[in-house]
Amino acid sequence: MRIATIAAVAALLSSTALAAHLDAASEQTMKAYVLTLPKVKAYDAATQALMAAEAKDPTLHKEAEAAASQHTKTMADEFAKLTHHPKVLAFFQKQGLSAQDATLIPLTLMSACMVVQYPAAAKSLSDQTSPGQVAFCKQNMSSLKTLKFFQGQ
Repeated sequence: MRIATIAAVAALLSSTALAAHLDAASEQTMKAYVLTLPKVKAYDAATQALMAAEAKDPTLHKEAEAAASQHTKTMADEFAKLTHHPKVLAFFQKQGLSAQDATLIPLTLMSACMVVQYPAAAKSLSDQTSPGQVAFCKQNMSSLKTLKFFQGQ
């Protein structure tokens, strides 16, 4: 399992996730998010398409870097950030995902799979991770491991 890789992909879209502490509303937003395999697969397709397009288009690469470097304080700000980078958001929307999905999928997977891999982390992540998210990670681990973004590709 490559939790560090998920963190790297999450960093592309969410500087908030790397903050030492999220505000209560942001933690609740993360905890309430429902992961589904179709959405996670759509996220994988979107990230692969985005990375391929970035390799061919330096302006898109700069926009993705700008999105990644823009620091926010809340999840609401993080969602709004993507609307300021429409070229990046378009790759997720093309797969039927919202700005919320594009932000929350990697973050909730990172937290839930961290709990699966390191059960001792469960207590420190309990404010932002639901039992359903942890169960999703456990039940779908074999499928998750086939996804390129989960593998760090």
